[in-house]
Amino acid sequence: MSPKIISEKKSELMKRKELLLEIPHQKGPTPKTSDVLKEVAQTLKADEKLISIKKIEERFGSNTAQVKAFIYDNSEAKDFAEKLNKKKSASTEEAKATEAKPAEEQKAATGAETKTEEKKAK
Repeated sequence: MSPKIISEKKSELMKRKELLLEIPHQKGPTPKTSDVLKEVAQTLKADEKLISIKKIEERFGSNTAQVKAFIYDNSEAKDFAEKLNKKKSASTEEAKATEAKPAEEQKAATGAETKTEEKKAK
């Protein structure tokens, strides 16, 4: 299992290299993130702590997986970028939860009204 670099892009703003890799695996399941992390670190001679595996995608019927990985220049850059992503995903989850609450409350209110109407009809 040796990764082949498909594309490499340097992001100066985020202080990282964005890589798209292709990793072959013979008639086995999709490689685990930890295995891919070790393999990428070994091949590119980078510290495992500075690598972030974002996506492992396999095409149906093939023995290769495409991996999107970020290699940061330093640990501060990685921590900053990961915190940004966590904040962004947390805010979208909160927005979805607030949208769901009024709908649930409305269903509960209409459900209570129908029960009282049924009792009055009897």
